Order: sequence, then C-alpha cells, then structure tokens
Amino acid sequence: MLLDVIYSICFNICLLVVLAFMMTKMDFVQRLLLNEEGGSEEGRGESVWQRLWEKVLLGVIFGVFCIISDYIGIQVTGALPNARVIGVLSAGFLGGPVSGFITTVIAAAHRYLIFPERISTVACVLSAIIHGIIGSFIGWKKKENRQYSNTFLLGVTFISEMIHIVLILLLTRPFDAAVEIVKIVIVPMVIINSVGMVIFFNVFKSIFNTEDLKVASKVSLAMRTAERCTPYLGSVENDRKTAGKIIDIIMEEYHCQGAALIDDMKFLSRSGAFSSIVLTENNYPRLLSATKTFKTTRISRVPLPEDGFYPLYKEDVIISAPILLDEGKVLALVMLVKKNAYSYRADIEFVTGLANHFAMQIKLSEMEKQKEELRKAELRTLQSQINPHFLFNSLNTISYFCREKPEKARELLLALSSYFRSMLEDTDYMVTLDTELEHVKAYTMLEEARFEKRLSIEINADPEALRSCVPNLILQPIVENAVHHGAMQREKGVGKVIVNVKREERSTRIDVIDNGPGMDYRIVQSLYGGEKVEHTGIGMMNVQQRLISLYGKSYGLQIVTSEEGTDVRMNIPDSAAGSAQQEKTIG
Repeated sequence: MLLDVIYSICFNICLLVVLAFMMTKMDFVQRLLLNEEGGSEEGRGESVWQRLWEKVLLGVIFGVFCIISDYIGIQVTGALPNARVIGVLSAGFLGGPVSGFITTVIAAAHRYLIFPERISTVACVLSAIIHGIIGSFIGWKKKENRQYSNTFLLGVTFISEMIHIVLILLLTRPFDAAVEIVKIVIVPMVIINSVGMVIFFNVFKSIFNTEDLKVASKVSLAMRTAERCTPYLGSVENDRKTAGKIIDIIMEEYHCQGAALIDDMKFLSRSGAFSSIVLTENNYPRLLSATKTFKTTRISRVPLPEDGFYPLYKEDVIISAPILLDEGKVLALVMLVKKNAYSYRADIEFVTGLANHFAMQIKLSEMEKQKEELRKAELRTLQSQINPHFLFNSLNTISYFCREKPEKARELLLALSSYFRSMLEDTDYMVTLDTELEHVKAYTMLEEARFEKRLSIEINADPEALRSCVPNLILQPIVENAVHHGAMQREKGVGKVIVNVKREERSTRIDVIDNGPGMDYRIVQSLYGGEKVEHTGIGMMNVQQRLISLYGKSYGLQIVTSEEGTDVRMNIPDSAAGSAQQEKTIG
C-alpha cells in the first residue's frame, strides 16, 4: 500500500511539473512572476482589472489541478493522500491572496463533495483552508519579488503537511484509524510533496533566467547604440539631419517598430512609423505620458490631419523617456515596440538608459563648444566624460553579485555612487590627496570586482602626504590607463597596479606602476609634445596638459617603461594651494 501511495503522489507531482512547464509559456503567468504592472495613468484601471482576471484564472488552473489530484489519488482507509498541498500553496505563492483564495475554495469544496463521509474529510478540508491561508499570506508578503529559495519552499511545504498530519490525528476518529492513516501517508505526503514543491518551482526559474539574459542583452545593445550615436549628439537640437542619423542608428541596432526624438511638440526626427502623427495639445501628453513615470503606455488612437482619429499601432506599445538638459529643457526619446513580449522591463531599461546617455553627452557637447572662451570648460568636459563601457561593465558586475553576494553588491553600488559623484563635481577646485585617493579607491574596487583574481591593485601612501592638495581627478586617469593598457594586457599571470604616494621636502611624489607589457614609445613621445598618435589616451593627455598648465613643463608626467611594466610619475609642488585659487578664478 505504501508503494502505491508513493507512486500516486509522484504521478501527481509529475502532472504538476508538466502543468508548470505549460504555465511558463503563458504571458499572464510570466507577468505575475516578473511583477510587470505596465499601463499609463489613463489605462491603469483596465490594467488592474486585467491583472485581477489573470489572478482569478491562475486560481482556477490550480483549483483544477487539485480536483485532478483528488481523482487520481489512492484511497487509504478513509483518507485520500495526494499532492493537493502543492497546488494550494503554489496558487498563493504565485498569485497572492486572490489566486490562493479561489484555489482554496475549489480544493476544499471538491474534497468535501467527493467523499463527504470519509473519516478524514474534515481534517483534509481544514488543512486545505490552512494551506491556502499560508500560501496567500506568503504571496502577499512577497508580492515585490516572487522568487523563492529551495530551502524556503521545502520548509514551508514540510510545515504545511505536518499541520495536515496533526489535524488527521486530532479530528479523525476512531483514533486507531487515524494512526493507521498517518503511518501510511506521512512519508509520501510530508517528504515527497516537499521535494515536489521544490521541483515544481524550479521549472519557473527558467522565466527569471530568460529575463536576466534579455536584460543583459539589452544593456550590451544600449552600450553599442550609445557609442554609435555619441558623435552626433552635439548638434542634435539644431540639425535635423544629425537627429535623423541618430534615429537611423537606433532603428538599425534595436530593430524596433519605430523611434522618434521630440522637442516641445515637434519632431526633431522620426522613423516611418511616426510619419503620419501630428503632435497636438490633445495627443502630445498621452504620447509622452511615460516620460515622467517611466511606465509603458498603449496608444490605440491618435489624431491625424486627414480624418481625425485613426486606430494606429493597436498591438504595439509606446515607451518614452526624458532627455533632461540644462535650464529645465527636456527632449524625449520615444520608441514603439511590439506588444508580444511578456516583459517590457528590458525595453524600458534600454530606452531610459539610452536617454540618460544622450542627456549626458548633449550636456558635455555644450560644454565643449565653449572651450575657446573658457579653457577650463574644456578640461571639465574631458574629466566629466563618463565612459559608457565602464558604466555598463560596472552595472553588469554589480548585477552578478546581487543574488550570490548582496553585501558585496551593496559595497560596489556605494563605490559606483562615490565614483560618479566625484566625476561630476566641479573640477576647478583643488582637493586633498586623501580625497583624491578615496575616488581612486572607489574606481579600483569596481575594477577589481570586475576582473576578480586577474587584477590586483595596491595603494601605499605616507600619512603626511595625504594632506597635500592636488588637482581634482588628476590621478584616476593614470590608474585607469595602468589597469586597461598595462596590467590587463598581460598574457599570463596576475595584472598588478601599485600606487605609491611619498611626501618629499617641497613636493608630493606619486608613482603609478603596472606590470604590463610596456607603453608604446610613440605614445610617450606624443605626451611629451611630439607627433600625435591616434591611440593616445584622452585621460593621459588631459592629465599632462593640466599639470603643465598649472605648474610648468618641469612638472609634467615622467614615464619610465619597459617590457616588464610602466612607471608613471607626477610631482605635485607645495604651491598647489595657490594654484587652487588660480583654477577657481579662471573657471
């Protein structure tokens, strides 16, 4: 009899796994798992009712499974052991109280109606209700993230089935029959059902893995698209031809349905999908309703000049994101994507990330245009230019640690925040070497996390040297160059970068040493004023120009390089305090 019960419950679980696999292909299940709310303010009421209906449907699906589980279960001296607990708990886990309530009602009612006179009926009905309450409560508490660990699933199912066993002992009479039932069903129901719950939910992990890969792909695509668009962003507001090139690049890279750049109720550029749209005070707010909320909005009807309204793009989704410029000016990047995707999170991340990059690059271009009037504006532009490679690589690195090492991810996020805060601060002012090294440490923490055991960075500084003043962001480009063009160019072994700071009699000496293959002799000569080389780093050249402009040619970079590595040295004289005031006045 015990083997028959085990076989029956295993068959129940196999049926449930097949059901889970089928459910992973259903759009509404995927949206529930990924917490995709969607919808603009205008369509939010429809979205709420749609999600309510989806949760009701989910509850019915699991309720049907509970019914099937009752029918294929084997009767054991008045009891009906099966995998009902998995269906009831799963409904609450995945759909929250609504789905959990519906499945509980169906499971409890059917169990009572199918065998109302069996001695274990009351215990089974009551346990189904308790399981529904447990699953619904957990689903409600975890509504922001419906990913459950195997240990958690195993523990909750084990406890739930133990409650069922206790109820059988308490409510089933005669007591001898209750004991006999428990002897037969305790192992299959408690152990096998707990393992079955873990197997069932692991099927759903494919949804999260697929979504993670999709988002990573979109990040890489956004990086490549941003790089291609960057050269055209400087004149995008005034040159429609340039704006058209940007739209062409987006369409070529992303293969979306349509794309457009909008500035105050007029199209700077647009693809063919938007060619018939005329922006008016009526449709413009609807078209850009996602601009401030970063939510998706469905446009089913738009005004056209010929015949008023026309049902356009009914099966597509508009996603828009703001390009925030100076003095409160806002452009909008609008994209039309297919509605058939189950999740728009990756599309939203792409559009908003691209818009943020556009905003940053347009601002930098405006600063760069002033370089003939203000020499310091050019320096600020070069120093505040954030490399999209580093940004996206850092985000990818942090996302890798989010699940496995959340505390490490938190440290890296703080480091990234510190890094960008320093990058965007006013570079006219001098800072203490201690502050400059904090910025370098934030950068090196991110790079060491990215390259892991392939990179080792060491910073040694005399305590008395930390009070010395240096130009803001003067050291980070040198360290970055040592990492990417030095240490990480080694073919074998660990790449090493060492920063040594030593206080001398009237100056502070800073050495950045790497064990890379050495610097190209032509690049070194280019930094010293020789013929320019194509691959001379902007960061290195910028540092050289700043040092020379502040302290004179004798205080430029000193570079010693060989096949064993490179040592880049700078000497900051004690007159740095006076130069700080000079930089502030010029800027």
